[in-house]
Amino acid sequence: MTTGPAYYIERNLKLIPCVFMKFNWHNKTLLIIEDDYVSYLYLKDVLSDTRIKIKRAVSVKQAQTLLASKNKIDLIIVNVNILGKNIYKSILEIKSFNQLIPIIAITNQYSMDTQTECIESGCDTYIYSNIDSSQLLLSIDELLDKSMIISSLLSRDKS
Repeated sequence: MTTGPAYYIERNLKLIPCVFMKFNWHNKTLLIIEDDYVSYLYLKDVLSDTRIKIKRAVSVKQAQTLLASKNKIDLIIVNVNILGKNIYKSILEIKSFNQLIPIIAITNQYSMDTQTECIESGCDTYIYSNIDSSQLLLSIDELLDKSMIISSLLSRDKS
């Protein structure tokens, strides 16, 4: 299935084709939970111009170790296959370190049940691994913006 070009809506409501967008997330860190090295390299390549710092885990247990070590992680991309049969439990374990951390679940298989389970367990979005790279970048940008807004609201409420 071919889709048209992805567009990004600037804050002043101008539509810009995503191919012209330059994302700069130099102060953000992404955790990719992916055991397939080729898939990891693809994601790393897609993100190469964004200046985002990338950490990799090849299992949920390794991701938990990274999260427990108080590494600053702003967003997680996880391969659904790594989560195993109990997606809900795995996502809860990941979210136990930070309830507000956005999670993007990626899979190479279409399953409405899996999609529903990922979203209900706490993933912020669910996308297919053959997604247009522009759409992936837009999803990341949207989740990082949302996370920043929520964090600033929470820190303002604490004062």
